Parts: sequence; structure tokens; C-alpha cells
Amino acid sequence: MNVSFRRLVRVYIAILAVTTVLVTTMAAFFQIRGFNTTLQQNRNLVMSRVADTVDRYQNITTDFASQLTTSSADVANVDMFFHHSLADYANYAIDQSQSTGQYFFLPNEAQTVMIRNPEIQTMRIQLQNSELTYLVTTENKGGDLRKEKHDISGLTMTAALINPLTLASTGTLSFTFNPQIIKQDLRQIHVNDHVQALVISDTNRLLLHYVDRSVTHSESQTIAQAVSKGQIDDLVRSGKYMTLTEPISGGYLLYVLVNRSAHMNQLVSIVFPIVAVGLLLLLLFVTSFLLTFRRYQAQLRNMIKKMHQIGSGDLGERLSGNGSDDDLNVLANGVNDMLVAINRYVYEIYQLKIAQQEAHMKALQAQINPHFMYNTLEYIRMAALDAGERDLAQVVFSFASLLRNNTDQRPIATLGDELKFVEKYIYLYQVRFPQRLAYQITIDSGLTKLVLPRFSLQPLVENYFVHGVDFAREDNAIAIVAKQVGQRVQIDVVNNGKSLTDKELEQINQRVVAPISGEPESIGLQNVYARLVQYLGDSVSLTLHRNEYNGITTTVAFRVSNGRSGEENDTNHPGG
Repeated sequence: MNVSFRRLVRVYIAILAVTTVLVTTMAAFFQIRGFNTTLQQNRNLVMSRVADTVDRYQNITTDFASQLTTSSADVANVDMFFHHSLADYANYAIDQSQSTGQYFFLPNEAQTVMIRNPEIQTMRIQLQNSELTYLVTTENKGGDLRKEKHDISGLTMTAALINPLTLASTGTLSFTFNPQIIKQDLRQIHVNDHVQALVISDTNRLLLHYVDRSVTHSESQTIAQAVSKGQIDDLVRSGKYMTLTEPISGGYLLYVLVNRSAHMNQLVSIVFPIVAVGLLLLLLFVTSFLLTFRRYQAQLRNMIKKMHQIGSGDLGERLSGNGSDDDLNVLANGVNDMLVAINRYVYEIYQLKIAQQEAHMKALQAQINPHFMYNTLEYIRMAALDAGERDLAQVVFSFASLLRNNTDQRPIATLGDELKFVEKYIYLYQVRFPQRLAYQITIDSGLTKLVLPRFSLQPLVENYFVHGVDFAREDNAIAIVAKQVGQRVQIDVVNNGKSLTDKELEQINQRVVAPISGEPESIGLQNVYARLVQYLGDSVSLTLHRNEYNGITTTVAFRVSNGRSGEENDTNHPGG
């Protein structure tokens, strides 16, 4: 018995050890994979943001250089500005405008481009046949000519001034942009993984150097010195950094670097607590297991002896307990009771277990309902408030409200409640893209109790987020305006997203009022129109048209009769 018992203990310990190791390994694996996936996504996002911004800055520079040299007359105009007094140049510009019909005055052009592009800090124009430099700054948008030469530094984009007749370079134009704008944009990604982003010219000039908050000053200085010495590629090949490289417009190279040693330290910091907890749990399990079974061993030996006697036919024998209320003593008493009326108790216990299982299942089925989900989300929201995460709490609250609304079986709702639901829907998008989406909802006070079929407005807003929004832009906007015009209620969903041609608008507006036939396009709009007509009558109209913001406005309008403004009544149906 001792051999069998010890073998059983070893088997259980082995099972505990294997289970703990497997769980710990899986937890560490998923943590590492999630961390690496997030890091990769952040690196790609940093690279995309920097590349897009540098491309845009280079396009601004190239476009303005082309504007200055559109014709030979423009080239002569710029040359005149460099070689004559401002008064003579002004008279020349006036005379030229009378002959060509176009007024070109370089200080005005410079001031215009500086105002249109506030991210530009400095503009410089240098001609090959002049020692002067035309310098324009944010403080002096008109600019002036200076004799001293200026070395190009910072986030500076350059473009050649090409004579359109000779195709020869007559000079250079350079714009120095404010690097803090793109750095602030990158900080919103919340990357703290020892990430550095570099934009380097073909002459090893460092245009932009972004470092996240976890990068030390000495580490960033090491990278900057490697760039200045032309050793950045050697540093990359050394294996100290995980690198993403991409050529971008202007002949520049974009590097996104992650310190490999720091990355490994982060992985260790993630894995170590998991391994430590796993080992501690394993030690605790094994120790408690051994202590518990050592005490049970003596009791088991005695009980096995008695059981052999009972098995031999001595039904009058009883198992002896130790006087305590532990499990073995309860087992002994149970066996003794079983020996008194084993058949009767087996039957009763079997029936009792079946009844208990059915009752337990019914109780669980009765408890699992949507309120469980709402209560769980409310607990998460309160926990977020306790932790000071008010933004997270607001997101959870909005999501819970959407869930509650989706599970609500009522067929109608007030316009005020519909707009609250839509606002939470838009808000969840705005949380994901806080700097790229704005919205506004306006409703006449007398329309808040107006009754409509539920989900009458959400498909209209969803249509914008599916087909019209472009989160690569920073000026996405949507507005909802509900107003009463005479005896009609008008609800406009206005956006500045992707526009449509006249032909496309005509096709969609025809399809909206057509009977639903299962076609995939505009089925959401057809559903909204059909439900509104069924509820409000034939006065309903739903149309799409282009607006002044180069986007689409979806207008829902219907007649309100008897002055009731569509409020709920005994029949739950507004006047139509």
C-alpha cells in the first residue's frame, strides 16, 4: 500500500508540475506574441505617419518651386527681384502684369504660401547668379534679401528652380518645417518601446529624429552621431537594432529603429512575473499536497485494513475515525452508513443527484440573461472610474448603452433617444480616431418626443462610416440636424466625406424608393425608407445630394399632422 500510495503522490505531483509548466508557458507565449504584434503595428504606424508627412512636405516644396518657374516670365521675375531694388521690382511686376494679365510679386507669393502652410518655419530661395539669399520666416512673412549663406538643417525640403525653356537649374528653393508637429502626432500613438524614427537625406543629413519616451538621451545621441558620420548602415548591420527601412520622396531614407537589447529586457520583464508566479504556485501546490497526504497515509492504512475485513464477509465491521471532522472521517462515517442500507441509499443518492443537476441547470439558465452582460460592463466602468480612467469609463458606458439598445425589443423610440444612441455610436469611432473626427448633433426642442421606428437614423450614419469617411484625413466631420419646417419634420445627416457623381446619386435615390428585392447595394437605406413609410405614411421622403462641404447630405422628411409632432399616444403611431 505504501508503494502504491507513494507512486500515486508522485503521479499527482508530476501532473501538477506539467500542468503548471504548460499554463505558464502558454501565458508567457501569448504575452510575448501580443507584445511583439503591438510593437510591429506601432512601428508600421510610425513609418506610415512619417512617410506620409514627409511626402506631403516635399510636395508642398516641389509645387511652390514649379509655381515660381511656370514660365520664362516667372523666372525673369524672380531674377529681377534678386538684382534690383524693391521699388524697381514692384514697377516691373506691375508692367509685366499689364502685358501678361497676371500679377506676380514674389513677396506676396511667399507670404501666401507661409499663411496657407503654418507648419513652415522658414523659406529660402538662392539663385546661382546671385550671392544673396531670400529669407522668409514666420515672423517676417514678406521676407528680405541677405548676403550671408545659410546651411540647410532641420526638417528642410529642397527643390530645384528649373527654367522651362532651357531645363537648366537657376537656383534652389527650400522649406524648413516645424518638426514638433509630426513629433506630437507620433506621440499620440503612445509608443514606449524604444522606438526611434529617422529621416536621412542622400548626403547623410538628419532631417528628422523622433524618439519615444523610453529612449535615453545617450542612445539618441549615439544614433545622431552615427548619421552624421555616415555610419547608420553599419550600426543597422551590427544587429543592435530591429530596423524597418523605406525610401521616400525627395531621395530620402526613412529608418524606424528598435533597440534589440531594450526589447529583450522588456520581454524579460513581461515573462519573469509569469514564470515567478508559476513556480510559486507549483511550490505551494506540491508542499501542501505532501503535507496533506502524509497525515492521510496512516488513516488510509487503517481504513484499507477494515475494508479488507468487510470484503471478506465481516459485514459487522465498521471503519473507525479519528474523531475529527476531516474528509477521511466523514468518509468512514459515510461507508458505515452505507453498509446499513447500501441498496436504499444508492438509489436515493442517484435520484437526488439527478434532481440536483436539473435544478442547478435551470438556475443557471434563469440567471444567464442580458442583465448579466450589462452588470459586468457597469462593473468594468466603475473599476475604470476608481482607477482614474474616465475616458475608458465613458467608452464602456457608451458600449453598454449600445448593447442595451440593440437588445431592446421595442419597435419604436423617440427621436431624442435615437439621437442619443447615434451619438454614442459616433463617439466610439471618435475614441478610436480622436484627432481625425468631429461631430455635431442639433435638434429642435419640440422634436425630442417625436416617435419613429427604432434604428431609423443609425443606418444613415453607418453608411457614412462604411462608404464616406477617410481616417487618413484629419478633418472628417458629420452633423445631424433635426428641425421642423412648417408641418414637416426634416432630419439632415451631413458629412464632408467621399462625394458621388450625379449619375450615382440618381441611381441611389431611385433604388431607395424601389421595393426591396435583396440587392446588396443600398439595402440599408431601402430598409429605413420602407420602415418609415410603413409607420409614418406616404409623406416620407429620403434623398441623397451633394452639399457645400464636398460631401453627401442624406435628408429624411415627413409630414406631421394634427399638431401632435409625432408624440407617443395610445396607438403608438404619429399622425401621418
